Amino acid sequence: MVSIQLFQPHDLRRILQIEAEAFHEHAWAADLFQQYASNCDNLFFVAKLKRVIVGYSIACLTNQRAELVSLAVLKRFREQGIAQKLLSQTLRKLKLTRVGALSLTVRRDNLNAIRFYRRYGFVRTHTIPAYYEDGTTGWRMKKML
Repeated sequence: MVSIQLFQPHDLRRILQIEAEAFHEHAWAADLFQQYASNCDNLFFVAKLKRVIVGYSIACLTNQRAELVSLAVLKRFREQGIAQKLLSQTLRKLKLTRVGALSLTVRRDNLNAIRFYRRYGFVRTHTIPAYYEDGTTGWRMKKML
């Protein structure tokens, strides 16, 4: 059974392992996660399976705008509903804040992620050429809440 919990500082080591597996050379450093833990603590979730962290998601709320900044699940646990549970928890929490929409940016070539977000009602709002450090184009997507 998967449980969704708020991030705790002792979770960071495991989050960094998930990040490295999911994003390889594009993985974020520990200090960025620590910043998110400080600034977006009530929307930084971990997914635990038998007390082992297998995924995480981070969303931030600023000035009545919400942004999903990252979501990742270990490869061997994908397609088991874990990402859905993380996203659902984020959406539930955001609905309580009365924010109108959740936005995100995804690599245009990340078709699995795009399909996932579309299943949840996200639509592409615009394209951002060379958004990522490696020059990859990003798609802005949004879901009205």
